[in-house]
Amino acid sequence: MRMERLRLMARRYVGAAVAVVVVAASGVGAWQYHAWRGRQAEQAWGATYFAALRAADTSHIAPGETSALTPQQKDALARLATLDSVPSGLRTLSRMERAVLLASSGDRAGALALWSQVSDDSGADPLLRSLAGLLWVQHQIDDGDPAVLRSRLATLDGAGKPWRGLAEECEALLDIRQGRLADARRRLGQLTTQIDVPEGLRSRAGGMLQTLGASPS
Repeated sequence: MRMERLRLMARRYVGAAVAVVVVAASGVGAWQYHAWRGRQAEQAWGATYFAALRAADTSHIAPGETSALTPQQKDALARLATLDSVPSGLRTLSRMERAVLLASSGDRAGALALWSQVSDDSGADPLLRSLAGLLWVQHQIDDGDPAVLRSRLATLDGAGKPWRGLAEECEALLDIRQGRLADARRRLGQLTTQIDVPEGLRSRAGGMLQTLGASPS
């Protein structure tokens, strides 16, 4: 009788153990399937992005000029727009590329809206958020509200900020636009002596100083 009870108990526990193993295996299988689907989706998003990137080439447009979108660029714009609901990394890059395309075609309002979205996206990479804010200012430097532009630049020109030099250059351009030439000379003079800003930016600041009638020294 004791042996029979042991056999019944063993059968009961073995059944329970098998059930646990089946449930665990099902969970692992579901997780692996979900991960596989996620990888497949990421690969598809990446393929869409890089295909659009190849078609979005704007190297034929001279800096400061605009040109109507080619059929390939229009296709790239549509492809990039399909990535607006994907995870933030690729979404941010696609918005930045769309903004470049729109700006190069003369649609400044559309480009500004996209740069603003990136700048306001708390999930986006901080470096790209700052860059979007800088581009938003640069494309309004001639006719945007100086007070609004300066308030945005104030968040970009602090010590250690990645785009500090370019932000200070924008502030100098605003000074020139508003007739504050002494302030412009001071900012540009500081830029020419800062070794942590790109050499091209220092040279450009020196050229503007000469145009304003002052030497970099």
